[in-house]
Amino acid sequence: MGTLPHFCEPSFFKIALALFLASLTVFTLPQNSPRPVQANDPTSSAMIVDYAYQPQHINITTGTQVTWTYSSNGQTVHTVTSSPQTNTTQGGTPLISSGQLNPGQSFSYTFYKHGIYPIQCSLHPTISTMNGWVNVTGTDLQPPPASTPSSDMTLYVIAGLTGGAVVIVSVILFLRRRSRKARRTSPLRSS
Repeated sequence: MGTLPHFCEPSFFKIALALFLASLTVFTLPQNSPRPVQANDPTSSAMIVDYAYQPQHINITTGTQVTWTYSSNGQTVHTVTSSPQTNTTQGGTPLISSGQLNPGQSFSYTFYKHGIYPIQCSLHPTISTMNGWVNVTGTDLQPPPASTPSSDMTLYVIAGLTGGAVVIVSVILFLRRRSRKARRTSPLRSS
């Protein structure tokens, strides 16, 4: 009987353990690595009190987010909407459109392009205090892309490679062991 080969079953378990530990380390790296921190975007606050925007006229720079909060205890609903025939989307709908706001609710809009944006309450357009504008100055900015789920497949590739390596090593060891066993029990083997 000969000596066991250098690459034997106990070594397989050491290799499998090392691959498993390496994969755990790789999986935790992306989660622990620092993520880029974005600077706070400028913000501006406005209120809707009874039948009035306060302030009616807002001056900001591009990239500023304006938040209108309906802060009175009134019973009426209001909106913050682009005035008709101004600032519409390609489909013709108002660019700025809060929908109906009840007391206590807020609506935010970030202005990326310079210009004057007339606004009004679409439910009370004839009330002068429910009409106003946002004057945006500065260089036009590119809006951030719509957030989509990450398509980074790195972790899946690493997991697949690790699992594949374990399967391949297991098959090789199984076949080696089987062929050694077959050679030992072979009737053709001479004494």
